[in-house]
Amino acid sequence: MPERAPLPAHVTMPLLDVVIRNSLDQDYQHVAAVRAATGDSADARPMRWGAAVVVGLFGLLLVIAAVQNQSEARTDALAREALIQQTTAKSNELRDANREIGDLRDEIQSLSTSLMRLTRTERAAAAANLKLAGLAGYAAVTGEGVRITVANAPGGDRDGVVRDEDLATLVDGLWAAGAEAISINGRRLTVTSGIRTAGSAILVHDRALRPPYVVLAIGNSNTLQSRFVETSSGNTFLGLRSRFGFVFRMQNDKQLRLPAAHRPDVARATPVTPDRPKQAGAS
Repeated sequence: MPERAPLPAHVTMPLLDVVIRNSLDQDYQHVAAVRAATGDSADARPMRWGAAVVVGLFGLLLVIAAVQNQSEARTDALAREALIQQTTAKSNELRDANREIGDLRDEIQSLSTSLMRLTRTERAAAAANLKLAGLAGYAAVTGEGVRITVANAPGGDRDGVVRDEDLATLVDGLWAAGAEAISINGRRLTVTSGIRTAGSAILVHDRALRPPYVVLAIGNSNTLQSRFVETSSGNTFLGLRSRFGFVFRMQNDKQLRLPAAHRPDVARATPVTPDRPKQAGAS
């Protein structure tokens, strides 16, 4: 088997050695060629020293470049590490912020649910309060019922004048017949309403009313008239009307509207909370 040719020096030797040797050999060849051409036979040692100095400076430059590259690499590594640390810190802050946002969203959802529940409760309470106010006379109401007109008897007979007790008897008969709301000449009646005479006028809520008296009563228009006749107060009023000749007309009305009465100011009365039933075994 034939032997392999030796590898060239630039393959087997370190790069720096190759550069130095090649540079030195080329310098020697150049100096020898110059001397041969000029016939100079002076001592070559100064020239060699000069070449060595050049090579040394070149090597020093290579060392400086290597040191700078190593320093820059170390600086880059430190900068990269600092950047990684900053990125990690920002990522942790972002994760904490996202977690806080999630907690706030859960809290908002909980508060929204509570708000919806409270809103429904408030609406139900407002509806119940409005219904009670309507029944008590302190809220305007509308609905079907009867319209009644009462006036003094024609001819000016003194006995034919409608009095406060006559209107009170009429109103009592309407309440007993199932009326849910009543007004006289636009004055809404409540549980505290009084009908009384002051001189020649009838007062309702201390407001003077003049005939004819228009009485509006909201209730079942199909049964209110018939049930009014069946009540004792209704029979009494109808007897007075026949006896003294009052003007009296009652007719059904599908759309009545009664105003609200003035709500009194309660200064001393305080609602009492009902006592809770005692549990079994409680002392």
